Amino acid sequence: MMSHMDIVQITDLHFGASVDSLLAGINPVDSFISVLEAIDLGGRGDNLLLLSGDLSGECSPQSYKILNQILKEQKKDVIWLPGNHDDVELMANHLVDFPRQRVNDVGDWSIITLDSAQLGTPVGHINDNELMLLSELLDQVKGRPVLFSMHHCPIALDCPWLDKQKINNPEKLYQLLTSFDNVKAVVTGHVHQQYDGFWGQLPLFTAPSSCIQFKRYSQQFAISNQKPGYRWFSLESTGLLSTGVEFLTDFNQSPDTASEGY
Repeated sequence: MMSHMDIVQITDLHFGASVDSLLAGINPVDSFISVLEAIDLGGRGDNLLLLSGDLSGECSPQSYKILNQILKEQKKDVIWLPGNHDDVELMANHLVDFPRQRVNDVGDWSIITLDSAQLGTPVGHINDNELMLLSELLDQVKGRPVLFSMHHCPIALDCPWLDKQKINNPEKLYQLLTSFDNVKAVVTGHVHQQYDGFWGQLPLFTAPSSCIQFKRYSQQFAISNQKPGYRWFSLESTGLLSTGVEFLTDFNQSPDTASEGY
């Protein structure tokens, strides 16, 4: 039995329909590949990649085909979940080598994913079907430490324009998660920035984007000059975890910080 498992969260890739597509001056394919290279150089994530939504920036079939090919060459296990810029049917159809699984056993842990995206809006929401599924999955993995992941953040991060997009009905979700004593942490994307803190009594972690970062504590949409990054987790068989964030140090593309949207 392994004493621990190393996994890496990569989020908000925002792939376009071409390998040459740009987002605010950054090529998302280049930045994602650079993140993957940095992960290998750092000795992180040998076991698993957790891709926590907005894998595409435009819901195009080609964006998922490009991603599938890159991931196939990595020869790593992959867990993915949709974000508000994704189309879950297109993801399932074109991430052909990585079928979606809602619960994944990773060593002594289980990773459970939920869909927090709504059609036509960037605001997060957990519908009743997702809550029912989560309850069933948590029942299935009683006795195993659980890492729970979704795309949207459930709390405000003192970034007013972005806080309007947090999950708009977090109460039932929180009640369900805290009714099980084996849920060890909540992991989200969407916010394009690092957060290490708590949602009530639950440890909460967000990750920087593998592409562009949002300026922290900004009243309005703003892009920072922070480089692409990722979050790593070391999951101990005891149910404890350690985590941290790494940013690229030698990525030579710079974001257009004057961009007014994405």
